Amino acid sequence: KTLRRIVVAIAVLTSSLLGCSTFSLSAAEDTKLSATVQVAETDRHWAFQPVQLPDIPEVSDFAWPSNPIDRFVLAQLKASGLTHSSKANRHALIRRVYIDLIGLTPTREEVVSFIRDKTPDAFLTVVDDLLSRPEYGERWGRHWLDVARYADAKGYVDAGEVKYPFAYTYRDYVVNAFNRDLPFDRFVLEQLAADRISDNLDSPSLAALGFITVGSRFNFFPHDIIDDRIDLVTRGFLGLSVGCARCHDHKYDPISTEDYYTMYGIFANTMEPTPDQSDPLGESGPSEDAVFLKNLKEESEKYRKLREDLHQKVMHEMRGWCGDYLRFVVRSSEEHQTEEQPKYRTERGLVRVVSAYSKGGMVRWRRFLQTREKNDPVLGLWKRLFDLSQEELPEKFESVFTAFKNSGHANSMLLDSFRDKEVSSMMDVANIYADLLEAVDEQWREVGGGKSSIQRFEDVDLEQLRQVLYGPESPGTVTLDESENLYLLDESVAVRKHFADIERVYLKSWKGVAPRPMRVVDRPSPLEQHVFVRGNPQRLGKLVKRRIPSVLGGKGSDAIQTVSGRLELARAIAHPENPLTSRVIVNRVWKWHFGRGLVDTAGDFGFRGGAPTHPKLLDYLANWFVESGWSFKKLHRLILMSITWRQNSQDRNHCLEMDPDNRNLWRMNRRRLDFETLRDSLLRVSGLLETSRGGPPIQKRPDDISNRTRTLYTYIDRESLNELYQVFDFPSPDITSSGRSETTVPQQSLFLLNSPFVIHQAEQVCRLLGLAGYVEEDFSDPSLLRQIRKLYHRVYSREPEPDEIETVRRFLEVSSLDPPQTEKMPDSYNPWIDLAHAMLVSNEFLFVD
Repeated sequence: KTLRRIVVAIAVLTSSLLGCSTFSLSAAEDTKLSATVQVAETDRHWAFQPVQLPDIPEVSDFAWPSNPIDRFVLAQLKASGLTHSSKANRHALIRRVYIDLIGLTPTREEVVSFIRDKTPDAFLTVVDDLLSRPEYGERWGRHWLDVARYADAKGYVDAGEVKYPFAYTYRDYVVNAFNRDLPFDRFVLEQLAADRISDNLDSPSLAALGFITVGSRFNFFPHDIIDDRIDLVTRGFLGLSVGCARCHDHKYDPISTEDYYTMYGIFANTMEPTPDQSDPLGESGPSEDAVFLKNLKEESEKYRKLREDLHQKVMHEMRGWCGDYLRFVVRSSEEHQTEEQPKYRTERGLVRVVSAYSKGGMVRWRRFLQTREKNDPVLGLWKRLFDLSQEELPEKFESVFTAFKNSGHANSMLLDSFRDKEVSSMMDVANIYADLLEAVDEQWREVGGGKSSIQRFEDVDLEQLRQVLYGPESPGTVTLDESENLYLLDESVAVRKHFADIERVYLKSWKGVAPRPMRVVDRPSPLEQHVFVRGNPQRLGKLVKRRIPSVLGGKGSDAIQTVSGRLELARAIAHPENPLTSRVIVNRVWKWHFGRGLVDTAGDFGFRGGAPTHPKLLDYLANWFVESGWSFKKLHRLILMSITWRQNSQDRNHCLEMDPDNRNLWRMNRRRLDFETLRDSLLRVSGLLETSRGGPPIQKRPDDISNRTRTLYTYIDRESLNELYQVFDFPSPDITSSGRSETTVPQQSLFLLNSPFVIHQAEQVCRLLGLAGYVEEDFSDPSLLRQIRKLYHRVYSREPEPDEIETVRRFLEVSSLDPPQTEKMPDSYNPWIDLAHAMLVSNEFLFVD
């Protein structure tokens, strides 16, 4: 854990200083990459083509296909010289569909009921029943939470509370969305812009915004947080990785640096509201107790006061210390640089050159000075002189000054300040401006400006000077929220600690407080977004136009009308004509059903991604999905009712030699249970699985014997992910997941053989069935057969085979005649527990055919 924190800290620091997680490219290389994007054959790449409804293939085997999916698959099998497999037997089929749809193994009664049902719609009845159960949303919600990089903790933060008090509201939203079959296009809209769709702060859809906010906090470095959100949206919804464009035009895909910073601007203009903005985090629920409300009010007031005090301090320094900023602009400029490394600390204190987590006050002053016109009555002279080189300024000063004086716009007090002054460098200019502006600021404070009836100076020249410091465009005029971008490190840490105290009030009363959505809002007014040259936020490049890039579903020319543009982005992604969205999601659903997508690279549909194995089938499903109202449940029915999905999983040598990876779907893929399904099924077989749903996460290890809730509801720590999750291939919650890996490592077997949690489930199975103690009866007695059958019914939901019965009898006989005698095997040794344990960790239980 310590090593991880060090590595993350180095990465975050590097990203902050360089503005990019990779080495920058030279200008020549950048130009080549830009040219590569321009000449890329985007129009030919399959993923960027409009989704077309293909003709359903004609096949000669009319008996096998059940729906159009089968005809697409069968046509490719025939073309490849392969043959399909027979249907799976009914026991395998019902176990498969239960695990697929609800993530639990079926009971013996459920299996028998299906096997005895000979009606033509028996399987469809089972599918519809499972889709109507609340467990369906828990199973399929977990799939989407992998994409959404869900966790209950913030990841590496060096100060503040590490837990999210209300991340679970997003988890519960996702579960409910699947259960009520929320159309996927609406699902997209709500996760990106629920606040823009509805102004109702009580709307349950606001919890959808957790999609944006439950990611890692990267020690609160905003550039990395925004980069994570861009990656989540583009890879999660569109199957495109655009992160490379943070520093340079994408080397392979048609994504320019400008496209990236257009996206960056969307999320830079999105903010998480704080308690002083009437956010739900700071509001009380109707049933919350007095102690909680009292503590909440106290901590919220401390937080508000600190932010207000810092807001006033920031504005005071940006105005009263303006001379330090002007001198620093000169020292750090390429045209007039006087020091290789300008000093941040002056006689007055630490200048807000680069703030702890953002662009700093210097960027505001530099940008403000750069945007002044030459006829500006106060800063026009600065603009004219600054545009000269360091060598030109001494000899041209008099002529430039005279021209400015004769322009008819010059401020007379400024002109007086420069008279009889020797000016040989831009630093001399900065000193003169500093003395003048700081004197004006002091005079304004002395008369109580802004705090009394005095709102401006009567003298026109004096008011013009005041506007440089107090005008709406002044660097010193910042809102309460904008002042956060100017905090120094210690100030930022102090604010985070105070906010963490509010979060801890909720965490102490986790079960008793009303849930609050982790929502976002647009900034009060839009911030302009520049390209960061080579990804460095301190090197501002071209101002990017506010638009949705065409490759992401926009027309490329439509300007963003709202402040952030999240709503426009969501609509572009969810548009039925977007060629990526429907293809990406149906491919994900296919992968979750078959273990492998029609496109292997579920998170990369770009030029470096895999090509679809069945391109026409992919387009058919994408088109069908949209035409069917973007319904997940309808798509499940279509896939599950296909014979392709209902094939058996047995290998056949001829097909195995020709297609060892089963890319042509000549059989069903045999798959190992993921960790959640394995753990939940163990609890269900033992009769211990609790049905409580939703709410704050259970803060117990998943292998804690007392933890009986579905694994979905167990606390996920992003920075210190439980090692058991890691052993069983749980995806990293640091990034969006395109699919889980499937490893086979010794730790998995060791856990299953030695874990007290697994052994406890075996003991509970025996306790539930009344299987205890030695077997001292005749081993051919019918009652023993009944006990063996009960155990097989409970664990495997089937009858034991004759050879299995004989094997169990021999094991029980040997165990009774020569029981283990060790410290760990007392006289009360129960051989049935070992037998149940062996069955629970067998391949038949761990895999699904």
